[in-house]
Amino acid sequence: MTASAVDVLMDQFHVSSRTLGNMMMSIQVLALAVGPIVFAPMSEKFGRKNIIQLMNLIFLIFNMGCGFSKTTAQMMVLRFFTGLAGSAPVSMSTGCVADLFEPEERGEAMSVYTLAVVLGPCIGPLFAAWIIQAWGPSKWPWIFWFTSIFGATVAVIGFLTLRETYTPVLLERKAQRLRQETGNPMLRTPFAKDEPFLTRFVHGLFRPAVYLVTEAVVFVPALYQAILYGCQYLLLATFPEVFRGQYHMNVGIASLHYIPFMIGFMVYAQCGGRLIDVLYSRLEAKNGGKGKPEFKVPLLLATGIFMPIGLLLYGWSVQFTTHWIVPDVGIVFLAMGIRGALLICPLYLAESVPVYSASAVSAGVSLRCLFAFVFPLFSPPMYDAMGQGGGNSLLAGVSGVVGIFTPLFLFFYGEKLRERSKESRYAMTLMS
Repeated sequence: MTASAVDVLMDQFHVSSRTLGNMMMSIQVLALAVGPIVFAPMSEKFGRKNIIQLMNLIFLIFNMGCGFSKTTAQMMVLRFFTGLAGSAPVSMSTGCVADLFEPEERGEAMSVYTLAVVLGPCIGPLFAAWIIQAWGPSKWPWIFWFTSIFGATVAVIGFLTLRETYTPVLLERKAQRLRQETGNPMLRTPFAKDEPFLTRFVHGLFRPAVYLVTEAVVFVPALYQAILYGCQYLLLATFPEVFRGQYHMNVGIASLHYIPFMIGFMVYAQCGGRLIDVLYSRLEAKNGGKGKPEFKVPLLLATGIFMPIGLLLYGWSVQFTTHWIVPDVGIVFLAMGIRGALLICPLYLAESVPVYSASAVSAGVSLRCLFAFVFPLFSPPMYDAMGQGGGNSLLAGVSGVVGIFTPLFLFFYGEKLRERSKESRYAMTLMS
């Protein structure tokens, strides 16, 4: 929401540093990196549904508070806790999709879910810009209050309709009920452990970080999506300066350039999810009816190609201030590349570590949100030194190398990584 309102917030709070202004935008994403580490182990005890619903309520409280902020410090603290609460549904919903759908069906289902995740950073700034354009800069609090009204509506719907999906929690509840009915204390689930909850919680608290450090099957796709997600937030931070500064557009018209992001996301949503499922089914059939997480990966190669094309188009067209349609075309390619990474990588993580899928996905969410927090902070000095063309060419080179290497590596060596992974072997033993 704040991407298109950064200049207004900087004026309201008398901030002169562009880096500090960008931090007001990205501080929420830093919290999104912290939250999943806490919520993943909690969900293994209390279930996904309860955590999501509680955090929705806490999100509403802190988001409303943002509209009453009087200082930069107040705004940043409130936005941090808003992101912390908002990270629960973001990190756990992938696990819900994995719980509800078979591997050959998850591509399209995940495509629908992640569409909301990736459209949020585009719709929010567009909405905020027209509030400021129509009502004036003094009405900036309504950016947060309207979000809270919409969030409250969604929270009520979720409270009435959401059901628990996490298999270990459902089985434990059933086992507990049977123990009470039969008086047999030996009735246990395959997932039950003798450790007390506090011990398991502490272990779970560090599990996402441990996965990133020790499990290559988690680190490789997590790093890939983190780099692309960081590039998205870096570019979002440049929009006010580029389209309002170089192209001399007012805040409302400048915000329309978030629409190409939406177009790219929706195009990939229409095609990508179905293609993932089709490719998975064909590869599964060729493999004797046995599916693998690696069968989700081939479409990632297109993602690796889209990203550098988009960065080069955007960077050099802005460098020479060509017609605005050219950077917009670049943004569409960027969006398709980012969309592919955020669709396929969480699916791969969830299927590689199915028992602790929340922790595996949380590791990916935490790393990508950390990158999304850091990237906008170094964008001002990078673009000052290299210009839009040079800076985005550097990003294109990095994303191109990572984007082509990662899918090929996972497709040909992912199974070996899973065979070496203690967590993947443990999960396969329980699931067999």
